[in-house]
Amino acid sequence: MYLVNPRVAPSPAPLRHARACVALALALVACSANDVAGKDPGPRTPAPPATTTTPPGPPPPVGGTAQMLLLHTVRWPGGGHEATLGVLDQATGKPFGEDLSPRIVVASQEGPPLASKARRVALGPGFTALLLPPTRSEAERASLSQAIQTFAAARSPNERIALYRHGATVQLFANFQEDRTELAQALDRYKAGTDDPAPLASAAAIAEVVGDLRGVAGGGPDVMRSLVVLAKDAPAVASASTDVLVMGATADSAGLSAAASTIDAARQEGFYKVSVCGPETKVGITFRVTQMEAALGGTFQATLPEEAGATCDVAAIDASKRVFTPRIELVFDASQRAAHEARIQATKAPVIDEAVAKSDFATGIRLAPGQTPLLARAHLHGVSSLRCDRKSYVVQLDGPARHLLPDSATDEFTLISMCDDEAYVYAPTAYALFSPDLFSIQRRFVELVIDGKTRGIYILLEKPREELVRDRARVMGVLRRDYPSTNADEFEVEWASTDDPALPLARYRAFIGSLTGLAGDALVVALRKQLDLDQYLGYLAAQSILQSGDYIDELFFVGTQQADGKGGTHEAYRVMAWDPEGFSNCHDGGTLAYVDVNQLAYCAEAQLDKRLLADPVVYKLFVAKLEGGLAGPLRRERVVTELDRTRAALQAQLTVPAVCAAMTELQDIDPGAADCKVARELVAERATDILSAYDARRALLTARIATYKAKP
Repeated sequence: MYLVNPRVAPSPAPLRHARACVALALALVACSANDVAGKDPGPRTPAPPATTTTPPGPPPPVGGTAQMLLLHTVRWPGGGHEATLGVLDQATGKPFGEDLSPRIVVASQEGPPLASKARRVALGPGFTALLLPPTRSEAERASLSQAIQTFAAARSPNERIALYRHGATVQLFANFQEDRTELAQALDRYKAGTDDPAPLASAAAIAEVVGDLRGVAGGGPDVMRSLVVLAKDAPAVASASTDVLVMGATADSAGLSAAASTIDAARQEGFYKVSVCGPETKVGITFRVTQMEAALGGTFQATLPEEAGATCDVAAIDASKRVFTPRIELVFDASQRAAHEARIQATKAPVIDEAVAKSDFATGIRLAPGQTPLLARAHLHGVSSLRCDRKSYVVQLDGPARHLLPDSATDEFTLISMCDDEAYVYAPTAYALFSPDLFSIQRRFVELVIDGKTRGIYILLEKPREELVRDRARVMGVLRRDYPSTNADEFEVEWASTDDPALPLARYRAFIGSLTGLAGDALVVALRKQLDLDQYLGYLAAQSILQSGDYIDELFFVGTQQADGKGGTHEAYRVMAWDPEGFSNCHDGGTLAYVDVNQLAYCAEAQLDKRLLADPVVYKLFVAKLEGGLAGPLRRERVVTELDRTRAALQAQLTVPAVCAAMTELQDIDPGAADCKVARELVAERATDILSAYDARRALLTARIATYKAKP
């Protein structure tokens, strides 16, 4: 197995992932990643996390030749930066035996060395792509498929593995995800597929996959991204990448085993956190390892205006100890205040004019006490919640993305008031129970202050549409299912990869049309071709276990490219739950829901749901998902754990009298809830009630499953 040549300079094109650092007075810091000047244009144009070049000049004394990777950079106040730097032996791809921390130096390309400090770190499981060879015999494809399944089964369950095939074009067989079922199904398509005798040039194929790897999940996660190029003979692959670990391996068990060893060794011992104090202006820098042929150039972006003038302390720069700001403030001038008030008044009309109520308005936003407000735009969020006293908001920052959430860097986020969630317990708990398979959005509690007055506790979330696109490769469209108005499921097109926003819905309609007349095993095959059926049935099972009466219009469909093994591609769908509401009644008393004679499905109102549950073969798979959910993701022990976490987190927020007094929904339950002690008690009571409802539902479903399975 051979590693890439690190001396090939990458393109200096402008980069996408603008990352920024929240200036936190009193050292409450949130930082930014992969800092580049300018505004993040969004998920459509992924690009490398830092501009890297091979610096000119003679090499330092040689004590080995290193491949260097710059994975992640994070801005800190006062000209500070923290970089995640890889230093690997170019000959073997493995880490050097010694800890190189004392030998890592950082210098300005225009001046002397900068104050810096390095420490060796182990990275968490990251993103791994396997690039299949263009031609293999049927027997070789079968053998390689088995080797890949063995490889995947031995990897960390949190490692997201994707499968590509090198042909006349580079096709995506399985997207980056933790679920190994989809990977197995992709390998089945590969085994039954055809060869491509006229493949794309190897360098071009590698560059395509590196581009996908670089863009997936954005600049928030600080993890390693790896590409394993499989071939008959271990290729000496050529790549200009200095942020993705690219390696060649023989297309067999031995090659995959060697690749796994290389990835794990690099992740555990090949990376360093490098803390640097430099100028507050944008500066070109060079990383070097003394007494070694190892140098990598890059750029540190200028300190954000709100962070300028702070003291930079190398010893204090440590993103692992980052504390996120507990408070976000919307700060208005006179015109902004009037615009905001106009939106509030629009929600109080007998018939809400949503176009007015949800229109954008300008605002300032403060992320730390005393900070000069940042420029931003915002709008009210939600439909039924527009009537609430405490409104929900979507906020778009003017400028680079901020780290306001773990493993997340974004310039647009959502603030949910939870006004329609009794005592605020259910939705945060459901999000945790659904994660990561059915809910992939980062979130946490935060206090929101508007125009100097606290509005209480909110959930801060990544904006779903943007993150659903960033979290996957080659997204073709994002649909949100609406409440039905006809005999067909209705959708809003949230995002399209082309200029024609009608195409994602047209493709989904074509997929549904392709199911016409199919039943039993033939229906299952057709469904699996374009829908992650196991995940979708798991979603229906989860909604039944949690007795959700309102989920038909609380679901996103994300369509991504998927290869069919025969040279073509189509759109394949996974789903993400949204705005959960559990242990509640169905719409209109259940008149729209599928009539389940076994009484196992609950409020299945979508036409797709009815189509699936009416088929005995698919229904049997649904029952298996119910059993699996009760024994796995939604087992009682996990429900108890997540309820306890939600309760504790909320109660920790309910300690300041002004915050407790702002939680008007609690006072609707008990007028005394302005007292923080009463507010905390209401949260605890609600958690207990949810657990009691879960226990009753669990017992009922267990008995009904037994009855169903006893039928001849």
